[in-house]
Amino acid sequence: MNKFILSLFLASPALFAEDITLDWAASGFSMKMGYYKPQQAALTKEKPAAVTKLPDGVGSPLYTTLSFGVADAERKVVAVLDESAPDKSRLWVDANGNGDLTDDPAAEWQPRVNETGGKKLTTWSGGAKVRISFGDQARELGLKFYRFDKADPKRATFAATLFYYRDFGLAGKANVGGKSYDAVLSDDKARGVFAGEGSDASLGLDINGDGKFDSRSERFSTIAPFNIGGTTYELAGLKPGGASFQIVKSEKTVDEKKVPVAVKAGGKAAEFEDKTTAGAAVKFPQDYKGRLVMLDFWATWCGPCIAELPNLKKVYDEFHAKGFDILGVSLDSEATLPRLKKFTEDKGMTWPQIADGKAWDARLGALYGVRSIPACFLVDGTTGALIATTEELRGERLRPTIERALAGPGKATVAKKQVEAATPKPEPESPLVSEARALTKSGTLMSAEAFLSAMKKPLPASIALTPPGTQTLSGREIAERARATHLRAGWLYQCTKCTRWHTTLAGGYAIARDTVATAHHVMNAPGNMQAGKGYPVIVRGEDDILPISTIIAADPGMDVTVLRVGVSDLKPLALSDDVRVGDDVFCLSDPRGVRDYFSTGIVNRIYVLDKKTGGEFSGERIHVSTDWAQGSSGSAVLDERGNAIGHVSRIRALLGEKPENAAAAPTAMNLHEAVPAKSVLRLITEKTNPAGSKSPDH
Repeated sequence: MNKFILSLFLASPALFAEDITLDWAASGFSMKMGYYKPQQAALTKEKPAAVTKLPDGVGSPLYTTLSFGVADAERKVVAVLDESAPDKSRLWVDANGNGDLTDDPAAEWQPRVNETGGKKLTTWSGGAKVRISFGDQARELGLKFYRFDKADPKRATFAATLFYYRDFGLAGKANVGGKSYDAVLSDDKARGVFAGEGSDASLGLDINGDGKFDSRSERFSTIAPFNIGGTTYELAGLKPGGASFQIVKSEKTVDEKKVPVAVKAGGKAAEFEDKTTAGAAVKFPQDYKGRLVMLDFWATWCGPCIAELPNLKKVYDEFHAKGFDILGVSLDSEATLPRLKKFTEDKGMTWPQIADGKAWDARLGALYGVRSIPACFLVDGTTGALIATTEELRGERLRPTIERALAGPGKATVAKKQVEAATPKPEPESPLVSEARALTKSGTLMSAEAFLSAMKKPLPASIALTPPGTQTLSGREIAERARATHLRAGWLYQCTKCTRWHTTLAGGYAIARDTVATAHHVMNAPGNMQAGKGYPVIVRGEDDILPISTIIAADPGMDVTVLRVGVSDLKPLALSDDVRVGDDVFCLSDPRGVRDYFSTGIVNRIYVLDKKTGGEFSGERIHVSTDWAQGSSGSAVLDERGNAIGHVSRIRALLGEKPENAAAAPTAMNLHEAVPAKSVLRLITEKTNPAGSKSPDH
């Protein structure tokens, strides 16, 4: 991870701030910022001169050229779409800029089908990375792409457009005026340029500490002065790469923008006075003393808001007489505001509305830091306490949230506390689950539906394999190599039994800098996963979650899955088919959750599964005597030269003679079965790149 030291010089030497560190984030930055500015790239059938080679099977290519870097050292990158069939689309990005679209990491590209007016429309979205340089420093730029259905009549003007936006940036801490703030440097034009001609960069400072960067008051242009705490500052020395700059006191003076209150459950709601669309004065939350009120930010043009209305109206009708109110705040513009009255009447929205016609610049929206809708805030009208926010006030969570809040300090609450006291507390959610759930909100992780569909129809891609090593290593060296390449593979999912989110993880190993192999059965969806509530994950270390971009190859019978992930810095193992009975072998895995368990053994047997012993599995297998248990599946088995000769598949019991009157035969011994690297190599060669992208020795 690249780090950049940024010095901040304040009003006087006595106020010299500490140096701060910003980390380069090649991906995941859009989620941190909470917004993006889509850039439009025009698609054409005319092939750019820079393109020298296209992937096999491209039928109807559409091309576009994206520009990155500064004007005098601009980097051109070609992206290619193939839409040969209405329900199929493929995306390639010439990430290395050599004109060959066959040797780049596979771009993520997945469909989402929506039905509108009885017509199914497909939006495609995904991501890729490109590399640019500033002097001798290279950087990866993560990009997100999406494409509307070209048959969508509402978006006919975008029928020849590919949209993209930045998923990269700089993030860290800044000390300004004696206070420390979370800080980000964002390039909204997605060029990788943070200063100079053509840039659209901004400095974000989380002044109110709510974990967001409000577009009105906490994001500042890098080329204009800004006011924090009554002092006007500006940036000095900012270079295009963003690697160093200073914050200095400006000779100019600008007004300070009001920062929205930090809207968090447990805090206080921001007070205001306004008028409803019917002309009635509102003093919030004082006018709702003795009642529970939900401040609901929405708009007549907001699809998710409209979809939530039946549920919202049902809960309102049930609990209004018991003390529940809603105060709507419409973010309609002057153009759409005239239809508000009829819309609310037609939908049975009998609660009052506030609307100033300023859309995203609405005064109350700014006060509450609203950047997306629907946005909801549940407030105790008596105390002004903020009880719950949007996540707990939508869908199936709305009703129980209102019911609990209305119980107040009375008997219902006492009874509830008594029950809670007698009920064992569930274990807190693990940091890994919390991190993975946060990634799902940004769309970084592939959905269960998309993944399981892709497992059935993998997308072939070239793989840059490492040639096998020939030098014998010590046990310590093999353990270090195994630990460096070892990954965990499996699922994040919501359980059908307890409704909590869990992870179920086994093993995996890198076979290229951006490619992972594991056992096919490791990536089968958990049986207790709620429908549509799961995400496949690859985990490096303790909590570094790597998004899966493509399934390159998958064969359930061979028990092999090969995945491409959204990074290019893995530590790959070489695959070797040079294995004989009696060879020393090693395995590092996580049996039953015991992390980094390293064991040694020998190759006991090489054989071909028959129908009786193989069951649903087929092909060649190896028996070895290293130690395994549940959770070891998919982990690499290494030889004494540090090459992967295969991966863990299963443990099969070898039964003894069944005694008379015994319920079952005793287990004579357990056979540790591995999938040989030979099978992985054959799958890669035959099903992904028949022309050959093998290592030199294969």
